[in-house]
Amino acid sequence: MITSAPPASFKDFLKDIDPVRSGLGLYEHLSDICYFVKDQTGRFVLANEALVLLLGRTRESEVLGKTDFELVPRYLADNYFKDDQQVLFYGQEVVNKVELLTHNDLSVYWYTTTKVPIYAKDGSIIGLEGVTREFKAASSALGPYPELFKVIDFVEKNYSKKVSVADLAKRANLSVRTFERQFKRRFNLSPIAYLKKVRINAACLQLIHSNHTIAQIAQDCGFCDQSYLTKEFARLMRITPQAYRDAHAL
Repeated sequence: MITSAPPASFKDFLKDIDPVRSGLGLYEHLSDICYFVKDQTGRFVLANEALVLLLGRTRESEVLGKTDFELVPRYLADNYFKDDQQVLFYGQEVVNKVELLTHNDLSVYWYTTTKVPIYAKDGSIIGLEGVTREFKAASSALGPYPELFKVIDFVEKNYSKKVSVADLAKRANLSVRTFERQFKRRFNLSPIAYLKKVRINAACLQLIHSNHTIAQIAQDCGFCDQSYLTKEFARLMRITPQAYRDAHAL
């Protein structure tokens, strides 16, 4: 039987929480969600098992005390660092940002990440916490728009072919204008941007796991030629296709 008075507010409730015993708690049981906490210098002070495995490590101790620059390639760490600074120094939340993360086989995939500041009792920002999950898994939980998820599946199976926004809108049974608006609202990027991300990801996999020329990879992944692949790859990845291949040589 509960005899104690209920807390006056959520803030009062938090005062009674044991921070040591609370820890990761729920997040350790969510295998498809990566949870992390960083201090003001950007070093990991907490990471659940899903994130540890995503980073190619086996124990949390291999991640704690390190920054992204010690755990992932520089071209990825630079982007993470930029977002962290917005949270840590300006208190700006990063919500459902679609970004690249490395898998332990050195391939990269698109994830959606949210980061929020952690405040001390005096109101200063002392760190940040965040959650990350694979873009496709996150997409299916973002709202009741099954027609948009059909489009995502179509793109992932047909990215090597010529695909237009009009084609995608037709598959969603929407006008082009409505389709673009709903897609961007659901996924925080345009249909064309998503198509390019899928193609870039496919190019990353081929650069690592095949001996195909960059020109052949461009053709296989839906780019009109090697020059266009190189331009878009450098814009999104902050590195050229050849430099990416060299950096991930097996």
